[in-house]
Amino acid sequence: MKSSRLLPLLALTLAGATARAHLPPLDAKYMLGSEPVAFETRLNFFLPAVAGSTGPTPPLAAPFAAFAPKVGVRWDEKYLYVEAKGLPDHPLMAGIKSWQQQVPIPQTYSGESAWKIPLHPVPAKEPLTAKTHFMRGAIALAANGVPIFNALNNRGDDAKKFGELDDFGGHCGKGDDYHYHDAPVFLEKTLGKGKPIAVALDGYPIYGYNEPEGGATGKLDDFGGHETKALGYHYHAQKVYPYINGGFHGEVTEIGGQVDPQPSASHVRKEGSAYSQSPLRGALIKDFTASPDGKNYELHYTLNGKSLGVKYTANEDGTWTFIYSKPDGTTETETYKPGERRPGGQGAPGGERPKGGKGGDSKGKGGKRPPANEPDGAKGEVGVTGEQTPPGPGEADRPRGERPKGGKGKGGKGGPGDPSGLIKPSPTDALKLNVYADNWFILFINGKLRVVDPIEYMPHNVVSVDIMPEYPMTIAVMAMDNADPKTGLEYGNHIGDAGLIIKFSDGTVTNAKWKAKSFFKGPLNRDTANPKVRHDPLPANWYAVDFDDSGWAAATEFTEERVGPKESFQQARESFTGAKFIWSEDLDLDNTVLFRTKVEAPAGYKQRWTAKPEIDMVETTKQLLNR
Repeated sequence: MKSSRLLPLLALTLAGATARAHLPPLDAKYMLGSEPVAFETRLNFFLPAVAGSTGPTPPLAAPFAAFAPKVGVRWDEKYLYVEAKGLPDHPLMAGIKSWQQQVPIPQTYSGESAWKIPLHPVPAKEPLTAKTHFMRGAIALAANGVPIFNALNNRGDDAKKFGELDDFGGHCGKGDDYHYHDAPVFLEKTLGKGKPIAVALDGYPIYGYNEPEGGATGKLDDFGGHETKALGYHYHAQKVYPYINGGFHGEVTEIGGQVDPQPSASHVRKEGSAYSQSPLRGALIKDFTASPDGKNYELHYTLNGKSLGVKYTANEDGTWTFIYSKPDGTTETETYKPGERRPGGQGAPGGERPKGGKGGDSKGKGGKRPPANEPDGAKGEVGVTGEQTPPGPGEADRPRGERPKGGKGKGGKGGPGDPSGLIKPSPTDALKLNVYADNWFILFINGKLRVVDPIEYMPHNVVSVDIMPEYPMTIAVMAMDNADPKTGLEYGNHIGDAGLIIKFSDGTVTNAKWKAKSFFKGPLNRDTANPKVRHDPLPANWYAVDFDDSGWAAATEFTEERVGPKESFQQARESFTGAKFIWSEDLDLDNTVLFRTKVEAPAGYKQRWTAKPEIDMVETTKQLLNR
């Protein structure tokens, strides 16, 4: 895009910018007679003046300038940085019929966590579609500083058609972050006709339904864009799916299902007795209000005809206090400290990353694990994406090498009548194994059945057991999502998602080094109206040590935000330090997935005990599975 093409637009837009952000004129449906309905959503917190920019003002800054000082911009030679709180001036949340109990909270899209948009977009050699990519995170940024997400929610459903959006096409995510899933064409009332209403994260501008001069757009490509002599390549809003850019004409980097880098949401609340991220059936949001100083908020809704609400306050010490009204007339109060629920996503924008049309992934390398008689870090620790990682809190007493022999009673030398030199294992020789699966799993080690998830559906649970190490360990897992075997759907007509995360106390963790293969997929092509599925037969002895998995693909890592683990995982988070959520490539449609990996003994490890079990668990496992 040539700078000269947008310079006239920049001059016009900057001339219309005022000392405070504009409130877009209300649509007719918000008018009672000749007087507008009063909505107290204007917030008087402003971003400080953004300094440090170099060079002339880039044309891409023009759309955001109309919303100064609530939206700030700075730039360098390569990028435009946009800072905002993420809360618009228009009414929020009203009209949402499918609500997962999130509310709007100001975000900190500033400093190192500002939005980072390339000033010189480059067409991608292999453009990526939003139909199968970018199911989480933003794909564009509206001129008022509000992120715009894929029109499909993280289940792959059209969020607009499912009643999840308010009257302005937005709602809140799991981090209580407000964002749009629809094109914010109403911003033209502030910007003026013919001005970009947003900018895609590949750097190309997004215009309204028509060309700037008012004419029809003509034919658009699969991403909702085209190229003209006046503007070069640009996107347009559309009245039907995908509503906004349906992918990226330009180069972007995809990591964990989102454009990277981009800011993470604040994630103030964690699930508990008063708050859940489960859909609240029968709820209808009526309105949302905020005090002018941006410290007090109220959201009102009806539940099966009864009026309820959530009041919340930003406290001086950085905590947030929420008061939840209950159907029985009582209230419940909870105070949250930011950071108690770790943000998902890839974190704040950092330095440059390699670009490309194909999705990327983040991997790191680490050194060898220190011997057991040396402190962690003495000779280099294994990185978090390595085969093994340092143990988490409370795991330091687990075996990672040779232990003193002998001792009395259980776990010591053999008792009277035992063979000379017999040493039995003790509880301290065991490894602690923690598993969280959405929804169910069964785990084998060296061909032996070791763990079966006792709850096949809800609530999602963390399974924690003791395992005797027997290196090398071939670990095989079957994980299943909650899906109808005939349709691949859950809850009648919804596409679910899945996820698996594992950590042993010797540092063995799930990551992209594991192998994964799907054996039940559906609904094919995400067709929920006429769902079809594909079942492939499970291979014989897939859990055995000598099974050949060389043809299987590597597991795909997913962020916590994409998987959305429940409260049981949040409470046991430290037990999974260094582990990654994994699945096959398609987290939504692959419903039964087998995983395998092989783990060698940690450096310096030597088995302390000499006793061996009399039970042949390999044979017992075969007998169990053949019945």
